[in-house]
Amino acid sequence: MRNKLTALCLCLCLAAGLVGCGGEAAEETTSGSELAAFVDNSALEEDSTVIAVGKTTVPYREFKAYYYFMKNRYEDVMTERVWDYSGISSGKSIGQEAMEEVVRLIIQVKVICKAAAVQGVALAADEKEEADYNARTCCAEISDSDKKENSISIPLLTQIFEENKLAEKMYNVVTGQADVQVSDKDCRAAKVQLICLKTSDGDKEQVRLRAQQLRDEIVSAEKSFYTFARANNQSGEIECLIGRMDDRKALADAVLGMKRYEISPVIEESDGFYIAYVTQVPGKALNKEYKNQVIQKRQTEAFQNAYKEWSGKYGVKVSKSLLAE
Repeated sequence: MRNKLTALCLCLCLAAGLVGCGGEAAEETTSGSELAAFVDNSALEEDSTVIAVGKTTVPYREFKAYYYFMKNRYEDVMTERVWDYSGISSGKSIGQEAMEEVVRLIIQVKVICKAAAVQGVALAADEKEEADYNARTCCAEISDSDKKENSISIPLLTQIFEENKLAEKMYNVVTGQADVQVSDKDCRAAKVQLICLKTSDGDKEQVRLRAQQLRDEIVSAEKSFYTFARANNQSGEIECLIGRMDDRKALADAVLGMKRYEISPVIEESDGFYIAYVTQVPGKALNKEYKNQVIQKRQTEAFQNAYKEWSGKYGVKVSKSLLAE
């Protein structure tokens, strides 16, 4: 059963990851040309409507099935006690955060499927057959007690597999139309470790001075650059590729002119001051990796923009009873 559960969870995570937006699950959006349908805010039963995306409604049993697979994803590597732990920043339990994540995921899948219907994108016969096969196989590997407790059935699993497959197909349709033409000249990139000290209104000169003092300390110290980066970096990843297509033009110009194991001077960008350490200079393999990164970013942004447009057309409601669980 583990492989089938993993396959489904990967599909669900893919649908969520593709979107990359969605807001707080507890928020209700009543705007949009298609107003949200009624949701049940009293005691929940299997047929109670817990989520509405426009006129599309989600019964409680469907939410329970999604949540079951989310739980299995985490409990495969952690114990059941994980759901009682508090989140690092939210103060909510992991279980509550997972519940809200499932709500967001369902909303996103429903929005994408509604957009697919409008654009005439549908699953082919072989894709539907695959969804049916995966649903039957997955269902057969779930214990009867789990199926009963989580309202899991072959028709429901088939619907879930089909809708997530359709969401993936819509992603491919949209990203297939994105501009992925990147010249070899624009693909030059270096692998670096970064320290960014962020600035805010009125503190630019103080941050500049602090960045220069930190650079001087790094140059004279025996500790690795990475050690300083872990302790001081305030934005983004420590290790990354920087190339011609990066929005931080001054940073890109600096690192592309540096040698391996060289530490940059303090570099000013719109979001702060950077210190870079080059671990790998441009080369064929690195440039290809950077090109793929740029293409993937463009595709993701294209889909995010499309999703933002789609989601604005539908009001969304979530049951208060569901959020209170």
